[in-house]
Amino acid sequence: MARMIPDATPGDPRSEKIVFENLKHAAQTRDWVVFYSIERPNPKNPTGKREIDFLILIPYPYFSVICLEVKGGSYRIRDGQWYHSYSPEPEQPSPPDQSKSAMFVLKNQFKSYFGGGSPLSLGCAVAFTDASEPRGASLPTYLAELIWSDDVRSPDRLYQKLANYAENLSTRRRPNPRNTGAVRSAEIKWHELRRALEPPTMTIETKTIFPTHLDTLRPQLLELTNDQFDSLERIRIQSEWNPHCVIDGAAGTGKTVLAMELARQRCEEEGESVALLCSNPYLSRRFERWAETLSSGKGGRVVAGTPATLPLKVLEGSPLKDNLQRSLDASPQLKESLKSGDLASEWRSFINETVKAMGQGGIFDYLIVDEAQNLSDEVFLKLMDALLKGELANGRWGMFGDFTYQKIAFPGSRDGRKILQDKGLTFSVDKLKINCRNTHEIAAAAAMFVDIESPPISGVHGPLVQIEYFESQDELEKLLDRLVGDLKEREFFSRQIILLSSDSDKLETSPAKGYAGWKLLNMSEAEGTKDLDREDVLSVSGDSSPKTLRYSNIYDFQGLESEVVILVMPLTEKMAKVGGGATLPDYEHLRRVLYTGMSRAKAMLIIVADKSYEEHLEMYPDFEPTYKDFIESTTQLARKS
Repeated sequence: MARMIPDATPGDPRSEKIVFENLKHAAQTRDWVVFYSIERPNPKNPTGKREIDFLILIPYPYFSVICLEVKGGSYRIRDGQWYHSYSPEPEQPSPPDQSKSAMFVLKNQFKSYFGGGSPLSLGCAVAFTDASEPRGASLPTYLAELIWSDDVRSPDRLYQKLANYAENLSTRRRPNPRNTGAVRSAEIKWHELRRALEPPTMTIETKTIFPTHLDTLRPQLLELTNDQFDSLERIRIQSEWNPHCVIDGAAGTGKTVLAMELARQRCEEEGESVALLCSNPYLSRRFERWAETLSSGKGGRVVAGTPATLPLKVLEGSPLKDNLQRSLDASPQLKESLKSGDLASEWRSFINETVKAMGQGGIFDYLIVDEAQNLSDEVFLKLMDALLKGELANGRWGMFGDFTYQKIAFPGSRDGRKILQDKGLTFSVDKLKINCRNTHEIAAAAAMFVDIESPPISGVHGPLVQIEYFESQDELEKLLDRLVGDLKEREFFSRQIILLSSDSDKLETSPAKGYAGWKLLNMSEAEGTKDLDREDVLSVSGDSSPKTLRYSNIYDFQGLESEVVILVMPLTEKMAKVGGGATLPDYEHLRRVLYTGMSRAKAMLIIVADKSYEEHLEMYPDFEPTYKDFIESTTQLARKS
């Protein structure tokens, strides 16, 4: 299934719709990128542009670019002239020449990509949706590939025609697959060209704080970006010589989405058994529900869980499972230790018991670890060895984490990648660089406030970050009641909102009352129940049942996201503990907590902080005036609405 840009199916003409659908749904075009109806500057006509019906970018192993012209209706050819069925006059220029002209327009604009020594090849083709190849006619030799209706109307045959053409292009330079440098060079050039061709990301014209605009933002915050497609392709190529990979990326770069896509590919396309391991029980439940939707037609499966729950699933039906369950029930601190940032000593005995129960030999063909910075510890690596066929040294695995900025579970000098290296493991490292979760304003603020190098931002815009301060618990409750009430009046659903805090106990003083009439639901207390999955609990428009507002601490919510986040930052000793020693102000840990909490917000972020943070959060003088200007503009917009 090709990636189409744009993805909307054309209404007219019918011929282009046929080609669009067949390119999109051909099973073998999954890694192709297809631009539909793009205009390029025409040097021969400076006042006009040359439209290319379809521009097809074919990656490894071809690294080819094909300009595809589409023609509907029937054609006849006489004396080398092309005649359309409705016209007595020859078509000038002919369809092959039109395709060739589009190809040279593209080549002239991107000379550096198709010059001498370039690993990219360029070609042109014409797809006839209604015309069959003329029988008995002697066709001239054209530079363009001609694809007739019998092949165009079949997704598989259309793919095969284009793939064969790409394979045999006279301009094609074949990088030796064993020469990883040549392959990598071709990859880079191919992806650079694709980015150069992409249209700019849409932005929201008015930065409002009304929920209707979330519908505008949501489709722009794509679930799988070019950056992630690139990473998947590199994982595939690199796996030929090193089946171990670490995918490192800051918050919002799409590590979890990419981990799920890799798991799907290994399960559905390769028929493999995949263990999907994470530290967060809520994220694990999301993985479990998603895994149920996967096809097992090729015999593959995905089993998701935490270090506490995944072994229980593996031992389902075994009497040893009951022993493990009793050990887990007897040590509730095991589940909490990953959230609080202190690795409970009980983990060692529990993992030893688990490994002994599972036996030797490994169970899964592939291991994927999400939020790996929280599980890069010898005790958990021992569990991974037991889960994976060939263990970590000889098995196949991918670990996804933010090893630099989100080490809030194990703060300090720990570096998961260094721990893997110390274990004697060799692995490739791929870096996700594009923030695809947050709006520009949230991503920029998170990086600015906490002095962290921000990944490039997608360009999707939304409301500015709002900051409020409190000096007492009573002020905090009144402030949250006002803020939640404001969102409620603007018709936000409670399911779109999460209250996050570095110390969620500060939110629990009046759980029965809640805020603005919305009852509070502690995500930690709801673990193991279905409360978090019920739509009526999370507020449906017109529903008269009690509305529930979720709240959680930042540790529990790591790896997750919400459209609207109210981030509460009280001044507590517990929040700033590092290795049981340092307390506030511990700048390194504080900035990681802030960064992780802020980056959970997809479209709108409100920070509610203790007054002690004011100097730190507003150390940038340009922020506050900008925000005041924003408030004035949105107030005027609200009145108009």
